[in-house]
Amino acid sequence: MVNTAVTLEKEKIKSFLLPENRDVDISVFESIDSTNTEAKRRLENGDKRTMLICAEGQTAGRGRHGKSFYSPEKTGVYFTLVIHPDIPLSLAARATTAAAVSVVEAIRELTDKKPLIKWVNDVFLDGKKICGILTEAVSPTDRTKAESLIIGIGINISTSLFPDEIKDTASSLGENELDKNELIARICNYLFGYAESLNNPTHIEKYKKYSLVLGKEITYEKNGRAFFARAVDIDENGSLKVETENGIETLDSGEISIKLSDK
Repeated sequence: MVNTAVTLEKEKIKSFLLPENRDVDISVFESIDSTNTEAKRRLENGDKRTMLICAEGQTAGRGRHGKSFYSPEKTGVYFTLVIHPDIPLSLAARATTAAAVSVVEAIRELTDKKPLIKWVNDVFLDGKKICGILTEAVSPTDRTKAESLIIGIGINISTSLFPDEIKDTASSLGENELDKNELIARICNYLFGYAESLNNPTHIEKYKKYSLVLGKEITYEKNGRAFFARAVDIDENGSLKVETENGIETLDSGEISIKLSDK
């Protein structure tokens, strides 16, 4: 079902932002190739503003590891927040965990749904993915620092039809009256707050609280091989600690893919 009750409007989004966050430059598109790609274009052209780029639909939505992100018009929200934290590049992954917590908290405030986080960057509801997050660090001058962070978030609000390749794993909030402007703003309000403390992250305990995988038996892939383990902890950088037959191993987001074990 298409969510036509509300459309994205720049001034409405701004009205839901906290006063201290309203100086962000907001753009709204009916359709765009990718909000993250648009953010990259602007940064490459020298735009150094804090930016929020939103779209009703994407024709070339992007996910992690070069995958596409299904982004049909009107049934979801797709947006990118560009911030300039000037933090060590090694800490950039913390923005992904902060974004995931922000999405969960905003959804729980605005609906009766209780989504959880599937490590590292997906939000799930009732066992299916409803949200994906893609964070990209930009460090054009100092390769040791993340001078800008491009934080892309896509949420299925009322999407009911999915391509065959994801129809068994993807779902939506099932909310046809949800004000998408308020949802975006609330997520950004949380994310702005967490972004101020990426050097000393304040959101990790909440990330663990909302985790779908902690305490569960999982399988993960690394270097082309599948392994079984038990997820036992998440550290301040968002790395997953797992217990294997050989002891504790720390998994970084760039190295593995993960799914709940059927065992």
